[in-house]
Amino acid sequence: MAAHNMVVAGVRRRIGDGQTTLIWGYPWLPDEPSPLIQTDMPEELRHAKVAGLIDEQTNMWDPYILSDLFIPEDVNRILKIPVSPGYDDSWYWLGDSNGIYSVKNAYRSIVGNYDHVPGEFDKWTSIWKMKVPPKWRTFLWRTFLWRAICDILPTTVNLIIKRVDIDPICQKCGVMNEDVMHALITCDYSKVVWNITGLPITNIITDSFPAWLTAALAILTEEQSGTLVAVLYHLWQSRNSAVWEKSLPRPAGLWRRASAAMGSYRHANHHPALPAPHGPENAHHARPRCFVDASFRHATGEASYGVVLLSPDGSFIAARNGTLPTCFSPFMAEVMACKEALSWLIERNTVDVDILTDCLQLRNVVRQGSTTIMSYAGLAVDHCRSLMTSFTYCSLSYVSRQFNLHAHALASLAFTQNQVMTWDLIPPDTIAALLH
Repeated sequence: MAAHNMVVAGVRRRIGDGQTTLIWGYPWLPDEPSPLIQTDMPEELRHAKVAGLIDEQTNMWDPYILSDLFIPEDVNRILKIPVSPGYDDSWYWLGDSNGIYSVKNAYRSIVGNYDHVPGEFDKWTSIWKMKVPPKWRTFLWRTFLWRAICDILPTTVNLIIKRVDIDPICQKCGVMNEDVMHALITCDYSKVVWNITGLPITNIITDSFPAWLTAALAILTEEQSGTLVAVLYHLWQSRNSAVWEKSLPRPAGLWRRASAAMGSYRHANHHPALPAPHGPENAHHARPRCFVDASFRHATGEASYGVVLLSPDGSFIAARNGTLPTCFSPFMAEVMACKEALSWLIERNTVDVDILTDCLQLRNVVRQGSTTIMSYAGLAVDHCRSLMTSFTYCSLSYVSRQFNLHAHALASLAFTQNQVMTWDLIPPDTIAALLH
């Protein structure tokens, strides 16, 4: 019940046929300035439904009724909403791209509303993506770094605060009391190790471990950051060895073990660069490949799409781009772009094709035919699934952004055009010139 207000604030009404949604009192409009109608309500329309604003002949918003009833700002917001007469009106959760409420995304919604505190550690994404051994990643997230940053690591200083009867002196240097910064950075033993590494971090001056780690990650390369993690891991292991086993490895030995472990992991997990999508290893493709991407402007909801069709050998066949109706999220834009690509392929009678997108969520949702999406993106997903039944063969696969650059560029280019553009049988160098 304590979260009731937050939950209610994130609930919205998705319009289908408009039969069960009140015009006044229901949150069914885009959020700026409010999901509620701003026009004053005539008393006789207190119980009026949204269905009364839809033209039954065209299944579109009736512009005459809208202009008669609402102020221009409300008219513009209503026109951005897609009408879907084949669906019932329903509720959805604004804080999730699928429109489904969960404790997890509610938590993220709450945390996201907090103001950023200067100096607060914000490099978790970078750390989690580091290419380090799995046991180090567990160590980073659950056992060590989170506790170190929150200053709840079981150093002697923190244990004494918890009223544990313990000698506060650091077991590595035998001189200073042991807090987080001392244990990992400023202890004489740790300083020697850091000097041996040669990492350019010895000039970082701060008494805060989160600030030190933030500054270090800001100046180190990806490879150097991995080395830093390796050293932190082994420094804490050596500290535990000193506490529990009364033994401490030599600094040079610690560095050798850390660098050897990191080197072995990198060697074992070295993979050659991914081949270009039209490389020799793809020559076995027996059908054309259609690359699709969307571009989305958060501030306005404007969206566009780009589509590039290649032959099985990777040569150019055709391309198309254009703008999309107003979208409420990047995911909705990606789904709408896919719908445009499918419709275009059907128009071309290209009904045996592999479609590639750099939106992993789109790939997963379309493949999982039973997935329910309560947001407006769900309507477009259903449309995509329906269109795909018109193909003799149609797969939807994920491809990284680096292999989808032409579709991405075409989508961005569409914002400068006033019409849908289609290119057929144009040499690749001509397309490249257009994209530049």
